[in-house]
Amino acid sequence: MAVVETRKDMYQMSYEANIPDCTLCEPGADLRVLGIGSGSGETDSAILKKLLQRHSSVYNRVVEPSGEMIGRYKALVREDTSLGAVRFDWRQQTAEEYFQTKDDTKFHLIHAVHVLYHVEDLDATLRNMWGQLEDGGYMFVTMQSGKGGWGGLRHKLWEKFGLGDRLKTWCSTSGDVKQRLDTRGISYVTSLDTNNINVSECFKENSENGKLLLDFLTHTPYVSSEAEIKAMALGYIRGNSSSVDDKILFSAMSEVILALKNCAKA
Repeated sequence: MAVVETRKDMYQMSYEANIPDCTLCEPGADLRVLGIGSGSGETDSAILKKLLQRHSSVYNRVVEPSGEMIGRYKALVREDTSLGAVRFDWRQQTAEEYFQTKDDTKFHLIHAVHVLYHVEDLDATLRNMWGQLEDGGYMFVTMQSGKGGWGGLRHKLWEKFGLGDRLKTWCSTSGDVKQRLDTRGISYVTSLDTNNINVSECFKENSENGKLLLDFLTHTPYVSSEAEIKAMALGYIRGNSSSVDDKILFSAMSEVILALKNCAKA
């Protein structure tokens, strides 16, 4: 499917670099971590390994709606002995289902990496994440930036088609997250990571991989059957891509947002 020209281990290095390099809880206590939309666990494992450098034990609650993804995550944990000091708590739920449950547990780190596009109410999800954060804890969110080609595509499509039901997902970007944090007076720091997605298959007639990739980029299933949306998407992608060694590379820019919960902040 999508071929990201920046290697996966470079993504993991980026996530590790943005995790606070300090002790987040009292010595001898479990560090409590909440992952929203953890998928198959590759990103979580990189984050956990960074945390284990300064903490002897971690309680890691995984919120992920897909049973298949949780199965892959569990397989990764079984094979990676470096995660032996992590105690996992598996929750097969959407973010909305999880936050509807009554739980007083507070976490030292809460992260959501490229998942908040899919939540029903971004503002409520961020508010709930912040509410479960321990004083002195960090909230770590990664989203596509509206400054990159991919983020620009999402806004372009929403301007044209978002008022009806033809686009299935609101095209959120990191700017929407920052706007909501600003409204609540929550301070944060950010960093940007740029990469390229090989979208060559999107321009091959009858390519199933190309259709799936276009669905992924627009967050709309079977978008290739929508001729008008498909034409606009491909036109925008072509105009914001470069050609390298017979590959069409579409620019994408991720933004990491890290917010510290001070004791005086609500």
